[in-house]
Amino acid sequence: MKKVSILIPAYNCEQEIYHCVRSLLEQTCSDFEVIAVDDGSQDRTGSRLDFYARLHPDQFRIIHQSNQGVAAARNAALDAARGEYVLFLDSDDWLRRRAVATLLETARTTQADVVICGYVSEGIVSRKHQVQRTMMPHRRTLMKMLMRDRQVRNYAWGKLIRRNLFDGLRFWEGRLFEDVELMHKVLLRSEKTVLIPDLLMHYHLRRSHSLTRSLSPQGIRDMLDAFAIQAESITAYDPSLSRQARQMKRHAAVMAAMFLVVRGYWSGALWKELFQPRRVAAVSRPLNL
Repeated sequence: MKKVSILIPAYNCEQEIYHCVRSLLEQTCSDFEVIAVDDGSQDRTGSRLDFYARLHPDQFRIIHQSNQGVAAARNAALDAARGEYVLFLDSDDWLRRRAVATLLETARTTQADVVICGYVSEGIVSRKHQVQRTMMPHRRTLMKMLMRDRQVRNYAWGKLIRRNLFDGLRFWEGRLFEDVELMHKVLLRSEKTVLIPDLLMHYHLRRSHSLTRSLSPQGIRDMLDAFAIQAESITAYDPSLSRQARQMKRHAAVMAAMFLVVRGYWSGALWKELFQPRRVAAVSRPLNL
């Protein structure tokens, strides 16, 4: 049984998937399986993934399903994973050659449940995102870092995670910002989380830019709900973090306002509601558009 399950949701990415897969085939450590979920692609993504699986049948497994979104694809991959650890990777991102080896070695030597690495965001200008030194923050400190969404990001990728931390948890299907809604719950279960400065993966910024352009009123609702859930979960764990949680929700409201401007929504009722208290018990309430 492989030590790591690398989980890849894939949708209409026939051009990008080659670079992603090639980075996995070039890893210095081979103690991993790849589970790629073709989420109802309408191009040749599925056939290309099947081709890689035929070439490397002991390492690649492909799941084909109707289009259900990235959260459902990740859940399907999680259900199929056999490794002690999981590592999420999006179809247009790629890993450095020593990524898996470095993450596994760190987990082994530190007995960590989660190892978080640095990454390079690729856009018009590439930017490095990393801590300056190896850190093993207390869980409370980790939550503060997560709510700032800087040194510890809400993304599922960039983290080697012990698979059993997902027991009973799944990504938020049918809604956006599923990482925000889930990852804090996973990190709260971790007995030891280690941050390393190594830049081990490359992330393409165009996904977030595309989200900004296409975000609908329902997507804005999802964002506000996800941050409300995160805030209440973290303050339930440690009430002394309530001030930081309120700041995080205000920041989410400002981001939502920016998205509304980009999309041209000028509803006075909606703008007023953005900055009203939003509790987990009310997350099913639709925004007044």
